[in-house]
Amino acid sequence: MSTAARGDQSGLPIHANARERTDGVSSLEESISEAMDERTVAQQLQQLVIDPLEIFSVDNSRLVGTASPTPMHGDTSARGSEPRATNTAPDATWDFLANAAQMFEQPAELSEITQTDVDRGFDMQGYWWGGRAMQRRMYMEYRRTSYPQYQGVSHDVRLVLQQARAVDPTSQFYKFRYAATGDQFRCKINHFQLRDLVWATSSYDVFYWHADGVHVWNPWQRQQKCIVGRREMPESFRLSALCVDGGTVVAGDYSGRYFVKSIWAENGASASGPLGDTSDIVNHVSPSCKSGRVSVAMNSGHVSVFDVHRATVIERSAFDWAVNCTAESTTGALACVVGDSTNGVLADPRQGYRKIAQLQGHSDYAFACAFSPDGNLVATGSQDTSMRVYDVRWPRSAVSVLCGNIGAMRIVRFSACGRFLLAAEAADYVHVYETPSFERAQQIEFLGEVAGATFSPDANCVFVGISDAVHSDTLAEFTRIENPAQ
Repeated sequence: MSTAARGDQSGLPIHANARERTDGVSSLEESISEAMDERTVAQQLQQLVIDPLEIFSVDNSRLVGTASPTPMHGDTSARGSEPRATNTAPDATWDFLANAAQMFEQPAELSEITQTDVDRGFDMQGYWWGGRAMQRRMYMEYRRTSYPQYQGVSHDVRLVLQQARAVDPTSQFYKFRYAATGDQFRCKINHFQLRDLVWATSSYDVFYWHADGVHVWNPWQRQQKCIVGRREMPESFRLSALCVDGGTVVAGDYSGRYFVKSIWAENGASASGPLGDTSDIVNHVSPSCKSGRVSVAMNSGHVSVFDVHRATVIERSAFDWAVNCTAESTTGALACVVGDSTNGVLADPRQGYRKIAQLQGHSDYAFACAFSPDGNLVATGSQDTSMRVYDVRWPRSAVSVLCGNIGAMRIVRFSACGRFLLAAEAADYVHVYETPSFERAQQIEFLGEVAGATFSPDANCVFVGISDAVHSDTLAEFTRIENPAQ
Protein backbone atom coordinates (compact mmCIF):
# COMPACT_ATOMS: atom_id res chain seq x y z
CA MET A 1 0.00 0.00 0.00
CA SER A 2 1.32 3.38 -0.94
CA THR A 3 3.20 5.60 1.43
CA ALA A 4 0.39 8.11 1.66
CA ALA A 5 -1.99 5.41 2.88
CA ARG A 6 -4.13 6.03 5.89
CA GLY A 7 -6.58 3.95 7.84
CA ASP A 8 -9.60 6.24 7.92
CA GLN A 9 -11.21 7.65 4.81
CA SER A 10 -13.91 9.60 6.59
CA GLY A 11 -12.21 12.78 5.35
CA LEU A 12 -12.57 12.17 1.62
CA PRO A 13 -11.50 15.21 -0.42
CA ILE A 14 -13.77 18.15 0.29
CA HIS A 15 -13.47 21.59 -1.23
CA ALA A 16 -13.37 23.27 2.16
CA ASN A 17 -12.02 26.60 0.99
CA ALA A 18 -14.58 26.83 -1.77
CA ARG A 19 -17.43 26.32 0.72
CA GLU A 20 -16.05 28.65 3.37
CA ARG A 21 -15.38 31.64 1.12
CA THR A 22 -18.83 33.14 0.72
CA ASP A 23 -18.01 36.84 0.87
CA GLY A 24 -18.19 39.09 -2.17
CA VAL A 25 -20.55 38.36 -5.03
CA SER A 26 -23.77 36.74 -3.87
CA SER A 27 -24.79 34.90 -7.01
CA LEU A 28 -23.13 32.91 -9.75
CA GLU A 29 -24.39 35.26 -12.44
CA GLU A 30 -22.81 38.27 -10.74
CA SER A 31 -19.49 36.49 -10.24
CA ILE A 32 -19.43 35.49 -13.89
CA SER A 33 -20.09 39.08 -14.84
CA GLU A 34 -17.19 40.29 -12.70
CA ALA A 35 -14.92 37.62 -14.18
CA MET A 36 -15.89 39.12 -17.57
CA ASP A 37 -15.96 35.96 -19.66
CA GLU A 38 -15.05 32.28 -19.77
CA ARG A 39 -11.60 32.90 -21.18
CA THR A 40 -10.74 35.33 -18.40
CA VAL A 41 -11.85 32.86 -15.75
CA ALA A 42 -9.89 30.04 -17.37
CA GLN A 43 -6.75 32.18 -17.47
CA GLN A 44 -7.18 33.13 -13.84
CA LEU A 45 -7.67 29.49 -12.88
CA GLN A 46 -4.33 28.67 -14.43
CA GLN A 47 -2.70 31.35 -12.24
CA LEU A 48 -3.98 29.91 -8.98
CA VAL A 49 -1.32 28.60 -6.63
CA ILE A 50 -3.17 25.89 -4.74
CA ASP A 51 -1.95 23.52 -2.07
CA PRO A 52 -4.12 20.37 -2.25
CA LEU A 53 -3.43 19.46 1.39
CA GLU A 54 -4.80 22.86 2.39
CA ILE A 55 -7.88 22.74 0.17
CA PHE A 56 -8.90 19.17 0.95
CA SER A 57 -9.68 17.70 4.33
CA VAL A 58 -7.09 14.97 4.96
CA ASP A 59 -6.99 12.57 7.89
CA ASN A 60 -3.52 11.12 8.42
CA SER A 61 -4.36 9.45 11.72
CA ARG A 62 -2.92 6.13 10.55
CA LEU A 63 -0.13 5.95 8.01
CA VAL A 64 0.66 2.67 6.36
CA GLY A 65 4.04 2.20 4.73
CA THR A 66 7.59 3.21 5.47
CA ALA A 67 8.27 6.44 3.62
CA SER A 68 6.56 9.81 3.87
CA PRO A 69 4.11 11.03 1.24
CA THR A 70 5.51 13.55 -1.19
CA PRO A 71 3.48 16.76 -1.03
CA MET A 72 2.90 18.59 -4.28
CA HIS A 73 3.99 22.04 -5.37
CA GLY A 74 7.50 21.60 -4.00
CA ASP A 75 6.55 21.58 -0.32
CA THR A 76 8.57 18.75 1.22
CA SER A 77 8.35 20.05 4.77
CA ALA A 78 6.03 18.78 7.44
CA ARG A 79 2.53 20.19 7.26
CA GLY A 80 2.34 23.50 9.08
CA SER A 81 6.09 23.91 9.62
CA GLU A 82 6.45 26.52 6.89
CA PRO A 83 4.13 29.19 5.51
CA ARG A 84 1.89 28.05 2.69
CA ALA A 85 1.81 29.67 -0.73
CA THR A 86 -0.82 32.34 -1.01
CA ASN A 87 -3.35 32.79 -3.76
CA THR A 88 -2.84 35.89 -5.87
CA ALA A 89 -5.71 35.46 -8.32
CA PRO A 90 -8.35 38.21 -8.47
CA ASP A 91 -11.16 37.97 -5.94
CA ALA A 92 -13.67 37.59 -8.77
CA THR A 93 -12.20 34.19 -9.61
CA TRP A 94 -12.49 33.02 -6.02
CA ASP A 95 -16.02 34.38 -5.83
CA PHE A 96 -16.83 32.43 -8.99
CA LEU A 97 -15.43 29.23 -7.45
CA ALA A 98 -17.18 29.84 -4.14
CA ASN A 99 -20.57 30.31 -5.77
CA ALA A 100 -19.98 27.39 -8.14
CA ALA A 101 -19.11 25.21 -5.18
CA GLN A 102 -22.28 26.25 -3.35
CA MET A 103 -24.28 25.41 -6.47
CA PHE A 104 -22.80 21.98 -7.12
CA GLU A 105 -21.72 20.78 -3.66
CA GLN A 106 -25.21 20.09 -2.40
CA PRO A 107 -27.72 17.22 -2.42
CA ALA A 108 -29.02 16.19 -5.83
CA GLU A 109 -32.49 17.20 -6.91
CA LEU A 110 -33.49 13.68 -7.99
CA SER A 111 -33.15 10.38 -6.14
CA GLU A 112 -33.74 8.25 -9.25
CA ILE A 113 -32.48 9.24 -12.67
CA THR A 114 -33.40 7.80 -16.06
CA GLN A 115 -32.44 8.65 -19.62
CA THR A 116 -35.56 10.80 -19.83
CA ASP A 117 -34.25 12.94 -16.98
CA VAL A 118 -30.90 13.27 -18.74
CA ASP A 119 -32.69 14.44 -21.87
CA ARG A 120 -34.38 17.11 -19.71
CA GLY A 121 -31.03 18.52 -18.58
CA PHE A 122 -30.16 16.46 -15.49
CA ASP A 123 -26.99 14.43 -15.15
CA MET A 124 -26.71 10.86 -13.89
CA GLN A 125 -26.39 12.07 -10.28
CA GLY A 126 -29.60 14.10 -10.30
CA TYR A 127 -28.03 17.55 -10.75
CA TRP A 128 -29.70 19.88 -13.23
CA TRP A 129 -27.24 21.50 -15.66
CA GLY A 130 -29.67 23.14 -18.06
CA GLY A 131 -28.13 26.40 -19.28
CA ARG A 132 -25.08 26.02 -17.03
CA ALA A 133 -22.61 24.26 -19.31
CA MET A 134 -19.94 26.93 -18.88
CA GLN A 135 -20.21 26.86 -15.09
CA ARG A 136 -19.90 23.11 -15.11
CA ARG A 137 -16.77 23.20 -17.25
CA MET A 138 -15.18 25.76 -14.95
CA TYR A 139 -16.07 23.76 -11.84
CA MET A 140 -14.70 20.53 -13.30
CA GLU A 141 -11.50 22.33 -14.26
CA TYR A 142 -11.25 23.62 -10.71
CA ARG A 143 -11.58 20.08 -9.39
CA ARG A 144 -8.91 18.86 -11.80
CA THR A 145 -6.40 21.48 -10.70
CA SER A 146 -7.07 21.17 -6.97
CA TYR A 147 -7.56 17.43 -6.47
CA PRO A 148 -4.80 16.09 -4.16
CA GLN A 149 -2.11 13.97 -5.79
CA TYR A 150 -0.40 11.42 -3.54
CA GLN A 151 3.04 10.23 -4.58
CA GLY A 152 4.72 7.19 -3.09
CA VAL A 153 7.70 7.82 -5.37
CA SER A 154 8.49 11.41 -6.30
CA HIS A 155 8.06 11.95 -10.02
CA ASP A 156 7.11 14.55 -12.62
CA VAL A 157 3.61 13.83 -13.91
CA ARG A 158 4.36 15.83 -17.06
CA LEU A 159 6.90 13.22 -18.12
CA VAL A 160 4.23 10.53 -17.75
CA LEU A 161 1.76 12.51 -19.83
CA GLN A 162 4.32 12.89 -22.61
CA GLN A 163 4.30 9.11 -23.07
CA ALA A 164 0.52 8.83 -23.29
CA ARG A 165 -1.23 7.67 -26.43
CA ALA A 166 -3.54 10.13 -28.18
CA VAL A 167 -7.09 8.92 -27.65
CA ASP A 168 -10.43 10.14 -28.98
CA PRO A 169 -12.60 10.28 -25.82
CA THR A 170 -15.87 11.07 -27.59
CA SER A 171 -16.94 7.55 -28.53
CA GLN A 172 -20.10 6.01 -27.08
CA PHE A 173 -20.01 2.29 -26.35
CA TYR A 174 -22.39 2.30 -23.38
CA LYS A 175 -25.48 4.46 -22.87
CA PHE A 176 -26.72 5.66 -19.50
CA ARG A 177 -29.91 3.87 -18.45
CA TYR A 178 -30.59 4.32 -14.73
CA ALA A 179 -29.06 5.58 -11.48
CA ALA A 180 -30.11 5.69 -7.85
CA THR A 181 -28.83 8.20 -5.30
CA GLY A 182 -28.95 8.54 -1.53
CA ASP A 183 -27.36 7.20 1.63
CA GLN A 184 -28.62 3.67 1.00
CA PHE A 185 -26.53 3.59 -2.20
CA ARG A 186 -23.34 4.93 -0.66
CA CYS A 187 -20.42 2.59 -1.36
CA LYS A 188 -18.41 3.17 1.78
CA ILE A 189 -14.70 3.82 1.16
CA ASN A 190 -12.61 3.01 4.22
CA HIS A 191 -9.27 3.65 2.56
CA PHE A 192 -8.68 6.23 -0.13
CA GLN A 193 -6.36 3.98 -2.14
CA LEU A 194 -8.48 0.81 -2.01
CA ARG A 195 -11.47 1.31 -4.29
CA ASP A 196 -12.49 -2.01 -5.87
CA LEU A 197 -15.74 -2.20 -3.88
CA VAL A 198 -18.38 -2.80 -6.60
CA TRP A 199 -18.88 -6.28 -8.09
CA ALA A 200 -21.48 -7.61 -10.51
CA THR A 201 -22.41 -11.28 -10.86
CA SER A 202 -25.08 -10.49 -13.48
CA SER A 203 -26.86 -7.51 -15.00
CA TYR A 204 -29.33 -7.75 -12.13
CA ASP A 205 -27.04 -8.30 -9.13
CA VAL A 206 -24.60 -5.54 -8.23
CA PHE A 207 -22.84 -5.88 -4.88
CA TYR A 208 -21.27 -3.05 -2.93
CA TRP A 209 -19.94 -2.32 0.54
CA HIS A 210 -22.23 -0.16 2.65
CA ALA A 211 -21.84 1.20 6.18
CA ASP A 212 -24.10 -1.55 7.54
CA GLY A 213 -22.76 -4.46 5.46
CA VAL A 214 -22.71 -5.88 1.95
CA HIS A 215 -25.69 -4.78 -0.16
CA VAL A 216 -27.01 -6.04 -3.49
CA TRP A 217 -28.72 -3.75 -6.01
CA ASN A 218 -31.03 -4.74 -8.84
CA PRO A 219 -31.19 -1.76 -11.21
CA TRP A 220 -33.94 -3.30 -13.32
CA GLN A 221 -36.33 -3.91 -10.42
CA ARG A 222 -34.99 -0.79 -8.67
CA GLN A 223 -34.46 -2.62 -5.42
CA GLN A 224 -31.59 -2.97 -2.98
CA LYS A 225 -31.15 -4.96 0.21
CA CYS A 226 -28.52 -5.93 2.73
CA ILE A 227 -27.38 -9.54 2.29
CA VAL A 228 -24.52 -9.57 4.82
CA GLY A 229 -25.07 -7.48 7.94
CA ARG A 230 -22.31 -6.05 10.10
CA ARG A 231 -23.51 -8.18 13.00
CA GLU A 232 -22.63 -11.31 11.05
CA MET A 233 -19.03 -10.17 10.71
CA PRO A 234 -16.32 -10.28 13.37
CA GLU A 235 -16.29 -7.47 15.90
CA SER A 236 -14.61 -4.27 14.67
CA PHE A 237 -14.38 -5.63 11.12
CA ARG A 238 -13.28 -2.63 8.99
CA LEU A 239 -13.50 -3.77 5.39
CA SER A 240 -10.59 -2.97 3.10
CA ALA A 241 -11.21 -5.42 0.23
CA LEU A 242 -14.26 -7.09 -1.29
CA CYS A 243 -14.84 -9.84 -3.84
CA VAL A 244 -18.08 -11.51 -4.91
CA ASP A 245 -17.68 -14.55 -7.13
CA GLY A 246 -19.43 -17.89 -7.57
CA GLY A 247 -22.16 -17.10 -5.07
CA THR A 248 -19.70 -16.29 -2.30
CA VAL A 249 -18.78 -13.01 -0.63
CA VAL A 250 -15.13 -12.75 0.46
CA ALA A 251 -14.02 -9.70 2.43
CA GLY A 252 -10.79 -8.66 4.10
CA ASP A 253 -10.10 -6.02 6.74
CA TYR A 254 -7.49 -3.82 8.39
CA SER A 255 -6.50 -6.51 10.88
CA GLY A 256 -5.50 -9.17 8.37
CA ARG A 257 -8.78 -11.05 8.77
CA TYR A 258 -11.18 -12.60 6.27
CA PHE A 259 -14.93 -13.08 6.19
CA VAL A 260 -16.62 -15.57 3.83
CA LYS A 261 -20.32 -16.23 3.28
CA SER A 262 -22.43 -18.11 0.73
CA ILE A 263 -25.05 -15.59 -0.38
CA TRP A 264 -27.54 -17.59 -2.44
CA ALA A 265 -28.16 -20.50 -0.09
CA GLU A 266 -30.81 -19.91 2.56
CA ASN A 267 -29.08 -19.25 5.88
CA GLY A 268 -25.78 -19.54 4.03
CA ALA A 269 -22.80 -20.62 6.08
CA SER A 270 -20.16 -18.06 6.97
CA ALA A 271 -16.63 -18.23 8.33
CA SER A 272 -14.01 -15.76 9.50
CA GLY A 273 -10.48 -15.82 10.83
CA PRO A 274 -6.95 -14.45 10.44
CA LEU A 275 -5.06 -14.43 7.16
CA GLY A 276 -1.91 -13.09 8.73
CA ASP A 277 -0.67 -10.86 11.49
CA THR A 278 -3.26 -8.63 13.17
CA SER A 279 -1.28 -5.56 12.10
CA ASP A 280 -1.53 -6.57 8.43
CA ILE A 281 -4.03 -5.19 5.92
CA VAL A 282 -5.87 -7.07 3.19
CA ASN A 283 -5.35 -4.80 0.18
CA HIS A 284 -7.22 -6.74 -2.48
CA VAL A 285 -9.12 -9.98 -3.13
CA SER A 286 -9.48 -11.33 -6.67
CA PRO A 287 -11.06 -14.51 -8.10
CA SER A 288 -8.82 -17.37 -9.15
CA CYS A 289 -9.29 -19.40 -12.31
CA LYS A 290 -9.83 -22.39 -10.02
CA SER A 291 -13.35 -22.53 -8.66
CA GLY A 292 -13.63 -21.85 -4.96
CA ARG A 293 -10.33 -20.04 -4.65
CA VAL A 294 -9.29 -16.40 -4.44
CA SER A 295 -5.95 -14.60 -4.41
CA VAL A 296 -5.41 -12.24 -1.49
CA ALA A 297 -2.96 -9.33 -1.69
CA MET A 298 -1.50 -8.44 1.70
CA ASN A 299 0.17 -5.24 2.82
CA SER A 300 2.92 -7.33 4.45
CA GLY A 301 4.16 -8.33 0.99
CA HIS A 302 2.44 -11.70 0.65
CA VAL A 303 0.04 -13.24 -1.84
CA SER A 304 -2.16 -15.87 -0.23
CA VAL A 305 -4.21 -18.43 -2.16
CA PHE A 306 -7.36 -18.94 -0.12
CA ASP A 307 -9.85 -21.81 -0.39
CA VAL A 308 -13.25 -20.27 0.35
CA HIS A 309 -15.01 -23.61 0.87
CA ARG A 310 -12.57 -24.87 3.48
CA ALA A 311 -11.73 -21.36 4.76
CA THR A 312 -8.04 -22.23 4.57
CA VAL A 313 -4.91 -20.60 3.18
CA ILE A 314 -3.49 -23.11 0.71
CA GLU A 315 -0.20 -21.39 -0.01
CA ARG A 316 1.56 -18.11 0.61
CA SER A 317 4.20 -16.40 -1.53
CA ALA A 318 6.41 -13.48 -0.47
CA PHE A 319 7.41 -10.34 -2.36
CA ASP A 320 9.84 -7.57 -1.47
CA TRP A 321 7.15 -4.91 -1.24
CA ALA A 322 3.55 -4.46 -0.13
CA VAL A 323 1.25 -6.22 -2.60
CA ASN A 324 -1.67 -4.02 -3.62
CA CYS A 325 -3.39 -6.14 -6.27
CA THR A 326 -3.16 -9.47 -8.09
CA ALA A 327 -4.87 -10.92 -11.16
CA GLU A 328 -4.81 -14.33 -12.87
CA SER A 329 -5.18 -15.15 -16.55
CA THR A 330 -8.19 -17.27 -17.48
CA THR A 331 -5.97 -20.34 -17.93
CA GLY A 332 -4.21 -19.87 -14.62
CA ALA A 333 -0.81 -20.02 -16.30
CA LEU A 334 0.08 -16.41 -15.48
CA ALA A 335 -0.52 -13.98 -12.65
CA CYS A 336 0.18 -10.26 -12.43
CA VAL A 337 1.30 -8.80 -9.10
CA VAL A 338 1.60 -5.05 -8.44
CA GLY A 339 2.25 -3.07 -5.30
CA ASP A 340 4.61 -0.62 -3.65
CA SER A 341 7.06 -0.82 -6.51
CA THR A 342 7.30 0.96 -9.83
CA ASN A 343 7.69 -2.47 -11.47
CA GLY A 344 4.98 -5.08 -11.66
CA VAL A 345 5.66 -8.79 -11.88
CA LEU A 346 4.44 -11.56 -14.17
CA ALA A 347 4.52 -14.80 -12.19
CA ASP A 348 3.49 -18.45 -12.45
CA PRO A 349 0.86 -19.14 -9.76
CA ARG A 350 1.21 -22.88 -10.34
CA GLN A 351 4.78 -22.70 -9.04
CA GLY A 352 4.36 -20.57 -5.96
CA TYR A 353 4.26 -17.29 -7.91
CA ARG A 354 7.67 -17.85 -9.43
CA LYS A 355 8.72 -14.61 -11.10
CA ILE A 356 8.84 -14.76 -14.91
CA ALA A 357 9.20 -11.14 -16.04
CA GLN A 358 9.05 -7.57 -14.84
CA LEU A 359 6.57 -4.99 -16.08
CA GLN A 360 8.47 -1.72 -16.22
CA GLY A 361 7.49 1.84 -16.97
CA HIS A 362 5.40 3.22 -14.11
CA SER A 363 6.78 6.10 -12.08
CA ASP A 364 4.81 5.37 -8.90
CA TYR A 365 3.15 2.51 -7.04
CA ALA A 366 0.39 0.50 -8.75
CA PHE A 367 -2.96 -0.50 -7.27
CA ALA A 368 -4.77 -2.31 -10.08
CA CYS A 369 -4.17 -4.99 -12.70
CA ALA A 370 -6.22 -7.19 -15.01
CA PHE A 371 -5.76 -9.72 -17.85
CA SER A 372 -7.62 -9.73 -21.15
CA PRO A 373 -9.85 -12.80 -21.67
CA ASP A 374 -7.39 -14.34 -24.16
CA GLY A 375 -4.52 -13.83 -21.71
CA ASN A 376 -2.35 -11.92 -24.18
CA LEU A 377 -2.71 -8.48 -22.61
CA VAL A 378 -2.32 -7.31 -19.04
CA ALA A 379 -3.15 -3.80 -17.82
CA THR A 380 -1.79 -2.08 -14.72
CA GLY A 381 -3.05 1.12 -13.08
CA SER A 382 -0.76 3.39 -11.09
CA GLN A 383 -0.68 6.50 -8.91
CA ASP A 384 1.39 8.18 -11.62
CA THR A 385 -2.01 8.83 -13.35
CA SER A 386 -1.37 6.24 -16.07
CA MET A 387 -2.57 2.79 -17.10
CA ARG A 388 -0.08 0.70 -19.04
CA VAL A 389 -1.03 -2.21 -21.26
CA TYR A 390 1.55 -4.94 -21.91
CA ASP A 391 1.64 -7.87 -24.31
CA VAL A 392 2.68 -10.79 -22.09
CA ARG A 393 4.52 -12.39 -25.02
CA TRP A 394 6.86 -9.37 -25.22
CA PRO A 395 6.55 -7.67 -21.82
CA ARG A 396 9.71 -5.58 -21.99
CA SER A 397 7.72 -2.37 -22.54
CA ALA A 398 4.08 -1.31 -22.64
CA VAL A 399 2.26 -1.38 -25.95
CA SER A 400 -0.01 1.45 -24.80
CA VAL A 401 0.19 4.15 -22.14
CA LEU A 402 -3.18 5.70 -21.29
CA CYS A 403 -3.53 8.66 -18.94
CA GLY A 404 -6.50 10.08 -17.08
CA ASN A 405 -7.63 13.56 -16.14
CA ILE A 406 -7.55 13.97 -12.38
CA GLY A 407 -5.33 11.43 -10.66
CA ALA A 408 -4.42 7.83 -9.94
CA MET A 409 -5.85 4.92 -11.92
CA ARG A 410 -7.43 2.90 -9.11
CA ILE A 411 -9.40 0.20 -10.99
CA VAL A 412 -8.84 -1.62 -14.29
CA ARG A 413 -11.11 -4.25 -15.87
CA PHE A 414 -11.33 -6.04 -19.21
CA SER A 415 -14.79 -6.95 -20.45
CA ALA A 416 -15.54 -10.65 -20.84
CA CYS A 417 -15.84 -10.19 -24.61
CA GLY A 418 -12.35 -8.67 -24.69
CA ARG A 419 -13.40 -5.65 -26.72
CA PHE A 420 -13.28 -3.09 -23.92
CA LEU A 421 -10.93 -2.06 -21.13
CA LEU A 422 -12.31 -0.05 -18.23
CA ALA A 423 -10.16 2.28 -16.12
CA ALA A 424 -11.47 4.23 -13.13
CA GLU A 425 -9.65 7.22 -11.72
CA ALA A 426 -9.81 8.14 -8.05
CA ALA A 427 -12.60 10.63 -8.73
CA ASP A 428 -14.84 12.13 -11.43
CA TYR A 429 -13.86 9.89 -14.38
CA VAL A 430 -14.31 6.36 -15.66
CA HIS A 431 -12.89 5.52 -19.10
CA VAL A 432 -13.92 2.67 -21.41
CA TYR A 433 -11.27 2.02 -24.08
CA GLU A 434 -11.76 -0.01 -27.24
CA THR A 435 -9.18 -2.76 -27.67
CA PRO A 436 -6.78 -3.59 -29.16
CA SER A 437 -5.97 -0.19 -30.70
CA PHE A 438 -6.91 1.91 -27.64
CA GLU A 439 -7.42 4.85 -30.00
CA ARG A 440 -11.08 5.37 -29.10
CA ALA A 441 -12.64 5.69 -25.67
CA GLN A 442 -15.80 6.68 -23.87
CA GLN A 443 -15.32 9.11 -21.01
CA ILE A 444 -17.91 8.96 -18.23
CA GLU A 445 -17.80 12.17 -16.19
CA PHE A 446 -19.46 12.86 -12.82
CA LEU A 447 -18.77 14.46 -9.44
CA GLY A 448 -17.25 12.51 -6.57
CA GLU A 449 -14.98 9.73 -5.41
CA VAL A 450 -15.07 6.43 -7.30
CA ALA A 451 -15.80 3.51 -4.98
CA GLY A 452 -15.89 0.94 -7.75
CA ALA A 453 -16.55 0.30 -11.43
CA THR A 454 -17.07 -2.96 -13.26
CA PHE A 455 -18.62 -4.76 -16.22
CA SER A 456 -21.41 -7.28 -15.94
CA PRO A 457 -20.20 -10.82 -16.75
CA ASP A 458 -21.81 -10.66 -20.20
CA ALA A 459 -20.25 -7.21 -20.87
CA ASN A 460 -23.71 -5.76 -21.59
CA CYS A 461 -23.58 -3.34 -18.65
CA VAL A 462 -21.15 -1.04 -16.87
CA PHE A 463 -21.77 -0.18 -13.23
CA VAL A 464 -20.21 2.77 -11.39
CA GLY A 465 -20.33 3.42 -7.65
CA ILE A 466 -19.77 7.01 -6.46
CA SER A 467 -19.17 7.81 -2.81
CA ASP A 468 -18.58 11.38 -1.77
CA ALA A 469 -19.05 13.40 1.41
CA VAL A 470 -20.13 16.44 -0.59
CA HIS A 471 -21.65 15.29 -3.86
CA SER A 472 -24.38 12.76 -4.48
CA ASP A 473 -23.79 9.11 -3.51
CA THR A 474 -24.75 7.19 -6.62
CA LEU A 475 -24.96 3.77 -8.21
CA ALA A 476 -25.25 4.11 -11.99
CA GLU A 477 -25.87 1.65 -14.80
CA PHE A 478 -24.88 1.96 -18.46
CA THR A 479 -26.06 -0.49 -21.12
CA ARG A 480 -24.15 -1.47 -24.21
CA ILE A 481 -24.92 0.09 -27.55
CA GLU A 482 -25.21 -2.70 -30.09
CA ASN A 483 -23.70 -0.86 -33.05
CA PRO A 484 -21.78 2.17 -31.79
CA ALA A 485 -20.80 4.76 -34.38
CA GLN A 486 -17.47 4.07 -35.96
